[in-house]
Amino acid sequence: MTTINSVETAIKALKNDDPGVRYHAVWWLGKNRAGSAVRHLIECLHDEGDQTSTGGYPLRRQAARSLGLIKDTSCTPYLLETLHTKDIHLHEATLRALIELKTADCKDELNKYVEKNIEDKPIEALIETLATYKMWNAKEKVEPYLHSGSERIASAAASYFYACTGEVTYLSKVHSYLRHSNRFIRQSAAFDLARIASIKSTESILKARIPNNIKMHALKSILEGSILQQKECMHAPYGNLNTNQQRIIEDLDNLIRENFAGNIVVDKAILPGRTSDKNQAKNGNICLSDTLNLLKSPSLEDRELGIHLLTNNNQFIHSDLSNLYFSESDQDIKVGLIKAMASTENPRFFTALLDAVGVEIGNHCQGNIRRIATCALGRMISQNHINKEAAQSIIEKLAWAITKPDDWGLRYSASLALEEISTNQSTELLTMASRLESDAVVLMRINLAKHKTVNL
Repeated sequence: MTTINSVETAIKALKNDDPGVRYHAVWWLGKNRAGSAVRHLIECLHDEGDQTSTGGYPLRRQAARSLGLIKDTSCTPYLLETLHTKDIHLHEATLRALIELKTADCKDELNKYVEKNIEDKPIEALIETLATYKMWNAKEKVEPYLHSGSERIASAAASYFYACTGEVTYLSKVHSYLRHSNRFIRQSAAFDLARIASIKSTESILKARIPNNIKMHALKSILEGSILQQKECMHAPYGNLNTNQQRIIEDLDNLIRENFAGNIVVDKAILPGRTSDKNQAKNGNICLSDTLNLLKSPSLEDRELGIHLLTNNNQFIHSDLSNLYFSESDQDIKVGLIKAMASTENPRFFTALLDAVGVEIGNHCQGNIRRIATCALGRMISQNHINKEAAQSIIEKLAWAITKPDDWGLRYSASLALEEISTNQSTELLTMASRLESDAVVLMRINLAKHKTVNL
């Protein structure tokens, strides 16, 4: 068994005979933003040892994605070479990597790629890339896709033209896809609006039936576009921000604190035999296993009912949710248990909440368990629910959470927790974090928290 837990072990695993191990190593290097591995990932772009029956190259595709995550522009020429291969899925991975790299060195090759007649060309990714690089010279090529039978492609095209012309008609078309019956089209439209970064879209995004994580991403992108135009905003006190910026911050704060929905949205899809009537469930006789099963239901309403039962039903009000959390392996149930414990602010759940802050996640969308726990720990200290020793353990965990994780949402939630604690020690941590933070939105939120704690 090959263990990959460092850059060194991941690079070594790239020579493994097992294609699955090599793929995991490439993924791990991208997830951990291993800049020292760029040369090795470039070599993987030329790998011919892992080919599917249809002629595709999974390792090459993942190498392109990982290079996009690392954002070292030195890989650009090698990524562009992959656009000359026959692997269409590799083309898409490369285009999305170029969106992340944001280097003008790719424009000439992109213009050539636009002109190529390629079967199953990844049009959606191509239009998004053209919009990222403001390549408005491609308007004639993009225009036919405004009427594409694919709503995702049509939305990408409308986004391109709104960014190019500023005409509200195009923005309204993207907004209409936020109301589509297909949730994947709604989510795709939200990502399009995130790239446009139009303040006019915030209300539509908040009202849309899309996951909170995607709303967070979209609002952050909109806010980032706004504050980068006024760099002084990152260090300004709250009152100096304009009304739109203040409103987006408030919305982001709420999404960070109440992000239980995660990446599932199902409208009142109550499972057979279940009921959303809280009073009926509260007075009825329901066993713990059924309650826990509610936490992994595809229905958000069911999940909320499960949390309500765990925290309000006399059958479970004295249950040791902490032990359940540590013994449970299902991620959805663990999130629900953390949400239930967070809502009680009971000091006996302190250890489980502390553990959840540092839980390993595969991507940002899985990070809601950490954000929920972080905000809960901040409230626990501010309400004097725990002793000094436990409070110090929380402070140490928040010191890690506000500086170390790659997950911007966790650093953001740590700033909210430290703001709520409002002590000299929390102010010192916020001051330290402000010197290290490179993300414009998180930096602004840290400085707002610092301003508030200093002026209390």
